[in-house]
Amino acid sequence: MTEPQLVKNKLPKWLKYIILLFPFVIACFQLRSLDNDFYFLYPTGEYILKNGFPHTDFLSMHSNMKLVLQQWLSTVIFYLAYSRLGEIGLFAVLYICYALICFLSYKTILLITKNELVSVVLSAVIDVLIFNPFIVTRPQVFTYTILLTEIWLLEKHAQTKKYKYLAFIPLLSLAQINLHASMWPMLFVFMLPYIVGAIPVKIKSFRLEANGSILGLMAALAVGAAVGFLNPYGLDNMIYLTSSYGQNKLSETISEMRPVDISTHYGKIMIVLAILLGVIAFFVKNKKFSVRFFCLFMGTLMLGLMHRKGISYFFIFGIVSFSYLLKDIEVKLPEKLKARITKRVEIFAAVILILVTAYFSAYNLIKSIGEAPGKTLHYERLDEVIEILNKSEDPVVLYTNFNDGQYLEYKGFHPYIDGRAELYLWQNNEDYEYIGEYYDLRSAHMYYRDFTDRYMFNYLILSEVSDRYLLESLSHDDDFELTYKSGGVLLFERK
Repeated sequence: MTEPQLVKNKLPKWLKYIILLFPFVIACFQLRSLDNDFYFLYPTGEYILKNGFPHTDFLSMHSNMKLVLQQWLSTVIFYLAYSRLGEIGLFAVLYICYALICFLSYKTILLITKNELVSVVLSAVIDVLIFNPFIVTRPQVFTYTILLTEIWLLEKHAQTKKYKYLAFIPLLSLAQINLHASMWPMLFVFMLPYIVGAIPVKIKSFRLEANGSILGLMAALAVGAAVGFLNPYGLDNMIYLTSSYGQNKLSETISEMRPVDISTHYGKIMIVLAILLGVIAFFVKNKKFSVRFFCLFMGTLMLGLMHRKGISYFFIFGIVSFSYLLKDIEVKLPEKLKARITKRVEIFAAVILILVTAYFSAYNLIKSIGEAPGKTLHYERLDEVIEILNKSEDPVVLYTNFNDGQYLEYKGFHPYIDGRAELYLWQNNEDYEYIGEYYDLRSAHMYYRDFTDRYMFNYLILSEVSDRYLLESLSHDDDFELTYKSGGVLLFERK
């Protein structure tokens, strides 16, 4: 076995800490708000702890829908954090995950490059790019952490040929299938570059590298796949990705499922970053080729271009795999500068930075105590509508759009639809194609009275932006009366 390479471009500790902690310090100045999905995650976690695992829907008005809670453990964690400590508990979970992502991105790049300067700079770039808008109160924060841990373990195995690192893959599988099952297959997709890279074959004059044990990797994949059955919903949870994504009407309803649009903020960043990395690679003198990193880079690039939701995976894993090209870059500090950096200066700078970071972290978390969740103007208007609904003497049969449904569920109502888009696909709920019906209604491909009379809504909460067809139709229908209008939120009541 070859001797481990020495780390190149060793930095003074104070400078390393400043670069590594910079993204986290910046993050501490940006107070998180509750993501819209929180409003169905919270009551789901509450229901599980009080009643066990449901198999039919309990939040919407469609109680016949088959239900697979593919992120059940995440909902329980969010519920416990919020119910015990309010927003401070919820955001503490968020910042802990973010800190782990920052740490793992640095350690993984350092493992790949053995180059401290490249590691601290690229990991800081990753951490800045993903914080906003990807570090939110959704299960994806657990997925980023798990997949980064997996890449670190796979890389350790590839470099040391030790099987002990592969022994943790099944544990990651167990965590992923219960925290965020829709992304569980990605655990094995990310193993494929390492499996391909471990095949020692020669094609003409080109020889693939032999890294890691192909048998060990296949065994870890097989055991990890088998462990996936250890969840409350069995096979349905494991194949949730295949039955939920790639549907046309789903992608038309959810903007983050659409391909990257260069007109959007993160679409521009994605394209510019891909071009920038290509330019940097062109000027690298000693180009290194690695099958596993090439596959990982191209795979996450395609994922990011195909779906906006995949951009974060390119930011994290695309940059991590790209770091391999920069492993031989060396930068030497002038001797005079080295002489001025004493041990005392390093320790003092590091302590000051840690104290400042701790202060702002505590300040922002404590500041959030007692604040009502999501009290934007929009939710304040929805609260005013809810006061009207609470006065109704008849049972409320309620229509809300895709964006507002979960907030009404959080408040105890059972609306027509909510943000759990994939649940409303027929192949998942085995009841009815509600998401297709919702899309046809929004696009005026369905007559509005056929819709309102089918469900006999007596209240409809509309948005001037999302419900244009219903709004224009009900405004000229004598059977419905506009009883509330403020800031783009409207309430129609059946007379």
